[in-house]
Amino acid sequence: MQTTISKTKRSMHDNAYVLRLFVALIIFLFSGTLSTYLYYHLYDEGGVYFPGLVYTSSTILLFLLTKKPFAIKKLLIYYLLMNLIYLVIWFVTFLSSYFAWLVGIATAGVGAIASFMLVEKFVTRIKFKKAGVFVIGGLAVLLTDVLIWIFMGTVDQQPLEYLFKLKLVPETLFMEVFIFWHTLVGIKLFLTLEKSE
Repeated sequence: MQTTISKTKRSMHDNAYVLRLFVALIIFLFSGTLSTYLYYHLYDEGGVYFPGLVYTSSTILLFLLTKKPFAIKKLLIYYLLMNLIYLVIWFVTFLSSYFAWLVGIATAGVGAIASFMLVEKFVTRIKFKKAGVFVIGGLAVLLTDVLIWIFMGTVDQQPLEYLFKLKLVPETLFMEVFIFWHTLVGIKLFLTLEKSE
């Protein structure tokens, strides 16, 4: 009888965990897609700010989803620093011009580490391996690079060009990275928060 009760509790816990994971996945897929859309459509009106704002807002939803307590003042500092770091990393990547495909891997990895460090400093204690987080952040740019190289030679339009009815210009060449980065780093953050106390 006791075994049946413990199995039922574990099963209910597993179901709740899977549901939270699914919700986190939806949050970050939406976050990345919205960021990409706003980045392109509002590029001349400050669209560059949206990926940082949207991702950081999504992480706050994640703190609520994982029931992590936070102080409003520290959360505000976290929000401002996250957006400042995003802008610095975007600027460095953008300055790298033709080498953005390579530099972006490093800056995306550094951005992922910085994001985890800010969560640890201002929101809740978490344990994470910097190298693993760096790889996940860099993987987002690497996936984008690979997709661009694949689609360049095989089709007239890349998927985002087709979906958003846009004309690709150099400033928006790597838009897909927001979708991959938000999703990969966001889900890694969810998994890390779930393991933390």
